[in-house]
Amino acid sequence: MQSALIFTVSLLLISSPVYTKTINWVVADFAPYYIFNDQYAGTGRDESIVTLLEQQLPAYTFKRTILPSSRTIQELANPNYTYCMLSLYQSPHRRQHIQFSQQTSTVGLSPSVAIHKELAQQLKLDLNQPVSLDALLNQYKLALGISMSRSYGDAIDAIINNSADASIIIRPGRDTLASLTYMLKKKRIDILLGYPSEHYYLAKSMGFDDELIQLPLTEAPELSYGYIGCTNNKQGNEQVKILNTALEQVKQQAAYQEILLRWLPDNLKPLLEQRLKISKSASTQ
Repeated sequence: MQSALIFTVSLLLISSPVYTKTINWVVADFAPYYIFNDQYAGTGRDESIVTLLEQQLPAYTFKRTILPSSRTIQELANPNYTYCMLSLYQSPHRRQHIQFSQQTSTVGLSPSVAIHKELAQQLKLDLNQPVSLDALLNQYKLALGISMSRSYGDAIDAIINNSADASIIIRPGRDTLASLTYMLKKKRIDILLGYPSEHYYLAKSMGFDDELIQLPLTEAPELSYGYIGCTNNKQGNEQVKILNTALEQVKQQAAYQEILLRWLPDNLKPLLEQRLKISKSASTQ
């Protein structure tokens, strides 16, 4: 009788919804969005927002699978498994295989250029205003560093592709941004194109962030938006709805905005705060 009771209880536990409430997250070793191995481990922007969502959904178990950046979209699109990932850009092709949240999961500044303060002052650039990438390449003749096979938006990509006489250093392979940041430190390139938080984290890790300043680009949109994406199958569609509702609550927390600002240099934090307020105001009208 006792063994039958134990079997019945075990069966109930196994079939309980608690055991099916698991969300599998894809994470990538890509600082400062996910930071695994240095003194800043655990403070990445995206991993911190996933933690806020986890706190908002105590009935769910969050599991994390680390994948190379090159495989994340492939795994998300595989209907035989169900994964979710934070901070994805939407595209028509991706929407065929990935279900996206309606709420944005992250909002950040668009691509910027990192430049030595000394050089910026020599060029008499206005450090409080966006600068034109086209002017930096074709008027000031600065050497630009970029990562291979990375898009920075139609307008910026067009400038790079149409600046045949400009000095542009393109780095392939893994950790390209880190190697380009090292080249910037050694002044082997003049400017580096990327996202502000990436510039700041790498320069800080290399100990020369005080020597740099980042300048927004006139050719870039004011903000860059990311969404939660889950595999486009039945379970993924259900999970993205749950996460979308949780996002609404998380985005009201002061901790959420602090995370968005965490990996920005001091001169750009007020800019993101201002643009976030404008964006929020416009969305409520």
